[in-house]
Amino acid sequence: MNRPKIIIRKQNSLVRSPRVSMDSPAKSEFKLQISQVKSVQAQFRNKSQVQAHRIIKAKSKQQDSLHHTICSMSGNIKQIQTDRDELECSIMDSVSQQGNTVMVWKSPLRINYTAWFPYPDVCQKQRQLENCVEIPLKSLSYKIHGQVPFKCVMLAFEAAGFSQVDGDKWNVLWGMASKETLQDMDKYQKVNHFPNCWSIGRKDNLWINLSKMKRNFPKEYSFIPNTYLLAYDYKRFQLIREGASKRMLWIKKPVAAARGQGIKLVTKTTKIQNDKNYLIMDYIANPHLINNFKYDLRVYVVITSVDPLRVYMYQDGLVRFATEQYSTCKKDLKKRYIHLTNFAVNKESPNFQINDNVRAQQGSKWSHQQYRVKLQELGVDSELLFSKIEDIIIKTCIAFEPLLSDQNGKSSQHKTNYFELYGFDVLIDQNLKPWVLEVNVSPSLNSSSNLDAQIKTSLISDMMHLVGVQCKRTRIQRISKSFQRNLNDIHTFNNTNIREKVNKEDINVLMTSLEEQMRLGDFKCLYPNRQTIQKYEEFFEYPRFHNKLIQKYYEDGCTWQF
Repeated sequence: MNRPKIIIRKQNSLVRSPRVSMDSPAKSEFKLQISQVKSVQAQFRNKSQVQAHRIIKAKSKQQDSLHHTICSMSGNIKQIQTDRDELECSIMDSVSQQGNTVMVWKSPLRINYTAWFPYPDVCQKQRQLENCVEIPLKSLSYKIHGQVPFKCVMLAFEAAGFSQVDGDKWNVLWGMASKETLQDMDKYQKVNHFPNCWSIGRKDNLWINLSKMKRNFPKEYSFIPNTYLLAYDYKRFQLIREGASKRMLWIKKPVAAARGQGIKLVTKTTKIQNDKNYLIMDYIANPHLINNFKYDLRVYVVITSVDPLRVYMYQDGLVRFATEQYSTCKKDLKKRYIHLTNFAVNKESPNFQINDNVRAQQGSKWSHQQYRVKLQELGVDSELLFSKIEDIIIKTCIAFEPLLSDQNGKSSQHKTNYFELYGFDVLIDQNLKPWVLEVNVSPSLNSSSNLDAQIKTSLISDMMHLVGVQCKRTRIQRISKSFQRNLNDIHTFNNTNIREKVNKEDINVLMTSLEEQMRLGDFKCLYPNRQTIQKYEEFFEYPRFHNKLIQKYYEDGCTWQF
């Protein structure tokens, strides 16, 4: 029997019901079920629409609230920024008052901060603020060891915000440190003496090293008077003196003394004992005179590194005059106030005159600046004269380089910790030739006048600014010992391959050399620079990798990118 099909439409879908008879009692029941389904579907649709409407309404309110908030914030954004800036300034002021920030020099080449040394008031000048920034830092400190502190040293440190300490946590040690202290130093600490530096300041060692160079380069190293070490040259000197003219003069000095102690002139008839603690030099009997007084120049030189060699000369210094007019008459040969220019000697003279004006040509001490003015008045080319002085200073430092390098190499892990201030005593003869008489380690920094105080305080401030006292204790990068560098390959270095040819230490050495030349103050870089690094190459006993590296950098026009 064929049964009819009942089709129910639901949401655009066809649902086939089971086939039932139209006359069946189940028909009524089935219709009731269909009605109930439709009712449930209608309720569901109504509920969904209500919920959707509620959701849309809630989102609309959220959008309105957010829009209102944004408009409110945009209206006050300038005030918020101003308040934040004022808060930051207030915080920085508060921190600064507590001594937690310091002014430092920031390198433009890399992340490197060194102590900023402003000039103390006595210097009567201001340091330029180029590359100067303020950073949070707890403290900087210095330690004085083994000597009475000089006022100019303390003024320079105090102006830079350093505090004096007695313990081992210092940034700079001023004085002679023990071997244990040097061995335990951190990389950021600085000491103002190289190991065994005193051997360089001895007059006998000066002659030993310069005479060695004089044998190899007789013309270039003729700026030191012939010297005879009585410990070795006593008989040779006696033979030379016998054959000399009657008017020939020499000068006898202790090999390891200062301040004019034990010095006297020697003639052909003077009795000389064979004393190993003394030497005899040819006396420069024709000195250049100013107002008929003999004088010499105290030239300040700083070496900040031995490998590579870095030499700087201060562009001011002292001119020290004898206090009696010059004479070589026999009756005047024993008069120390005529022939000696040492301040320690002449300050005892009744004719000694204090000069308190750095700009005055008066008294028994002048500044180099006024000396240059006087030379110009006398028709002397001061620039040419000082270029000769610079030449003999470079050659003297190169002569000592093997000794310094040997001593510094024994503590290679600390070779960047040292620097040294030297006092060169230079005599000018009447032919305007400069002569090196002595090289003083730890030259006197006492100030007996305003002239002394101004020059020496400026000197120390500029020197400490130059050497670069580290402010941030950065992690030391270990250099692989297996990294091999060949001195003969340096000629192949260029801007494109430099990073592949050298290690991190080499890059740091080069950058440190460049950074120092940004912090010169009144110093002049004598070596290395573009004009000198190749000119003096032949005088080095041994070629050094870092010297050659810097030379190649200059030869390439300073174009390397790091």
